[in-house]
Amino acid sequence: QSHAMREERIAGVPLAQFLGWVWPGVACDQMETMLKWVCVCEIDKIRQPTPRVIEDDQRRRLENLFHAMDYGSKGHCTAEDISGGRDQGIEAKLKNIVDHDTVRAFRGERPINIIDFMELMCEDGFRAHKGATQVVLEKGGRLTRQSRDVVGVTIWTLDDPPASELPRRQLVESIEVEIKRWRRLAVLEAAKLQPLSFDSDG
Repeated sequence: QSHAMREERIAGVPLAQFLGWVWPGVACDQMETMLKWVCVCEIDKIRQPTPRVIEDDQRRRLENLFHAMDYGSKGHCTAEDISGGRDQGIEAKLKNIVDHDTVRAFRGERPINIIDFMELMCEDGFRAHKGATQVVLEKGGRLTRQSRDVVGVTIWTLDDPPASELPRRQLVESIEVEIKRWRRLAVLEAAKLQPLSFDSDG
């Protein structure tokens, strides 16, 4: 606290400033590295467990189901294909796997390819394939895959997080801004340390 002004002791100080007090004279690239460590620790507090990919037998069943619904082997299905057709009775509708409105909410009026179909029909809580970026949870809600490029990690997070998680997400974003700032400073610092090169003809 001996380094902090009265206002700073009340409102707090930026993380980078605190780290600079602990390690005086730290280089910009080292500051960037330390901030990345802190950021990854905070990211771990908002990440959700990575959903498992469905088993191969489940994937094959979905693929077979898709091909069975792909009338005329067009390579895609429509909402009507999946819901059993536009003109059908109540008994037929009750037998359908997914109703027309659900399909439209998922994909709109666009054609549904096999990847879309597998994501629509996949068991809740699982990924339809390794490249899936969203997963519907068993108890409702959805997970989304995020790439936190600033620190080089990929995580799964809640689409609709609880209010208690929002401040932590804001903290992560603030630290990422600081990391990018120190990364730019590190580039400038490195450029200043480079010896001047002179043209041999000069």
